Amino acid sequence: MIEDAAHAAGTHYKGRHVGWQGTAIFSFHAIKNMTCAEGGLIVTDDDELASRIRSLKFHGLGVDAYDRQTHGRAPQAEVITPGFKYNLADINAALALVQLEKLSHANQRRTEIAQRYLRELADTPFKPLSVPAWDHQHAWHLFIIRVDEAACGISRDALMEKLKAMGIGTGLHFRAAHTQKYYRERFPEVSLPNTEWNSARICSLPLFPDMTDDDVTRVISALRQLSGR
Repeated sequence: MIEDAAHAAGTHYKGRHVGWQGTAIFSFHAIKNMTCAEGGLIVTDDDELASRIRSLKFHGLGVDAYDRQTHGRAPQAEVITPGFKYNLADINAALALVQLEKLSHANQRRTEIAQRYLRELADTPFKPLSVPAWDHQHAWHLFIIRVDEAACGISRDALMEKLKAMGIGTGLHFRAAHTQKYYRERFPEVSLPNTEWNSARICSLPLFPDMTDDDVTRVISALRQLSGR
């Protein structure tokens, strides 16, 4: 089993870091709560798997660049299994180390913004996705609301357009995978009505550590205005 921790850098579950056991993957894509411009991280407590990943990430070579440099370049490293070009560039790794030092503060600021959204949108029809009740620390990589036209008096797409006209950007996270062109043409018989219903109604509000309190107030005020509250 592989734990998908793409949105969970710096988070905890029952007092332990997410990814502390087994195998987990983290994403450092440009819009994640921690970034190195592009890249990611795999953590595992399986030494054999870790060794195989290190080889596969760089053409299946038996040694990495550090070993080749410190041990000399003779004899040349050999490909011991078919691999890929998935190694993280030094510049991206350097960016990640700096971002790691800022992660706790950034996640705390995201939490503060999310808590304001939760409090101040509670009496509007724009319902945030439910927050789990179990003991955890949330990364708040995204803040997603559900826009049901029957309850809100406006569709999700219309809301996004109106917010855009007010200078407020939103996002779609995420469209149902089976409705994408590649999948719908190859698997036209697939029907997931609950997934499709939610996919057509969710959108992400602005949430990033550099948002000021005034920025957050502006988003909330716009939503309250559009909800008639």
